This record gives sequence, C-alpha cells and structure tokens, in this order.
Amino acid sequence: MRRLPALVVMVALVFTLLPLTAAAAETADDASMILAVEEDGDDGPVGPNPAARLDEDNAATTLSGYESPDVPFTWGAAWILSFAGLAGLALMVGFYMLVVRRPDGSS
Repeated sequence: MRRLPALVVMVALVFTLLPLTAAAAETADDASMILAVEEDGDDGPVGPNPAARLDEDNAATTLSGYESPDVPFTWGAAWILSFAGLAGLALMVGFYMLVVRRPDGSS
C-alpha cells in the first residue's frame, strides 16, 4: 500500500508535465529550427550527377570497393547462419527428448 501514493503522484506529474512541454514546444521560435539555408536561392541538386554503377569512369567503383559485382558476403553468411540455427534447434529438441521426455517413454 505504500507504493500506491507514490505511483499516483508520478502519474499525476507525468500528466501535468506532458501538456507543459507540448505548449513550450509550440511557443518555441521557428527560426531556431532552421538548420541550413542556401544563399543563392538555387533549388538544383548540390554536387555532380551520379554516374552509373558499372560505368568505367565512375570514381565510386574504386573508392568504395565495388570493383566486382560478385556474390556478396551476406548471401553466404545467411546460409551459414541458417545452418547454425537449424543445428541449434535440432540440439535443443534432442536435449528436450533426452531430459524431459526420457528415452524410456515416461514423462
């Protein structure tokens, strides 16, 4: 019973602080929310146009390690992890059969 008044006080505090924080957020100055503004007013994209991934003169192919479009590591890792998960599941079922159900048939 000692915890009930503390719980009631905490809930009342939360319900009084939530509207106050929402009201404070509404009255905040909108100018403080601006992160960046372009000076020249140009709405075009910043930087060069992206090149095709397999294009010979694309610098991103050599800089980011996309030289060969071979099978990615994650594809092989998915099979390895699937096998490990199924082997773990088989072990858990085997231990359940040995420990809980017992080989002699008694439960």
